[in-house]
Amino acid sequence: MGFLADALSRVKPSATIAMTQKARELKASGMDVISLSVGEPDFDTPDHIKEAAIDAIRRGETKYPPVSGIVPLREAIVRKFKRENGLDYKPSQTIVGTGGKHVIYNALLATLNPGDEVVIPRPYWVSYPEMVALAGGTAVFAETDMAHAFKLQPEELERVITPKTKWIILNSPSNPSGAAYSHAELKALTDVLMRHPHVWVLTDDMYEHLTYGDFTFVTPAQVEPGLYERTLTMNGVSKAYAMTGWRIGYAAGPEHLIKAMDFIQGQQTSGATTIAQWAAVAALDGTQEHLARFRAAFQDRRDLVVSMLNQASGT
Repeated sequence: MGFLADALSRVKPSATIAMTQKARELKASGMDVISLSVGEPDFDTPDHIKEAAIDAIRRGETKYPPVSGIVPLREAIVRKFKRENGLDYKPSQTIVGTGGKHVIYNALLATLNPGDEVVIPRPYWVSYPEMVALAGGTAVFAETDMAHAFKLQPEELERVITPKTKWIILNSPSNPSGAAYSHAELKALTDVLMRHPHVWVLTDDMYEHLTYGDFTFVTPAQVEPGLYERTLTMNGVSKAYAMTGWRIGYAAGPEHLIKAMDFIQGQQTSGATTIAQWAAVAALDGTQEHLARFRAAFQDRRDLVVSMLNQASGT
């Protein structure tokens, strides 16, 4: 055991991946298993996105890409943030990674020193504290409760911030709770953050398009422009475009942070798969008509599950 890095002792295995692998093994043995462990849309990737990937192969777009992403994708990311979130970025303020997890991890690697704290509202996606630990930081959990629909309250955020706090990770809509913050709810949190200029905001907006009813999605830098210079806004194509296996996540933020993340990525994985990047260009710039269909199907399923749970007896 002495050969392995001490960092491994600080980290637990990914519960999501372990459960997913167990489901695969049970299916392979002939059991009828419904796996709810990983956020895997069961829709196929829309045809225009697949065709863009095929066209890229035929054009010979199969060489090493730039570390931060191909220029057409970074430009498409700029257009997406402007069109959907009202946020103005330059391509040089964007970066592409192999999924959202990769982007978050690189941001933490590029910024955390021993003793730095990262605030994570609880319940949380299982990888957040483990990535913080691997990067040498300390996860600090901010509690939520059912009475507030598992949404972080400003008083609790104020309580957990210390002089050592470097980041807060805000995930809305949340995995696993589904909590989604309205403009007013997010503004109450950003008001707290404006009083603590040493705290940066790392958003996980991966489920942006999977909201129901008349809910309107907003992201922190959109709600409070004063946070623009200390916010990394992360998103990706996995959920909204049924592109989990394409492994494309992206983010935008201050240029000096993006350059630091590029530096890390250049020595780590280099650029994401070129073909998948061209597919992501088509996803972000192409028709969005499938989103309403995806959303309606997910809402029907949610409503069915809630109805069945409410009919269940016992404690």
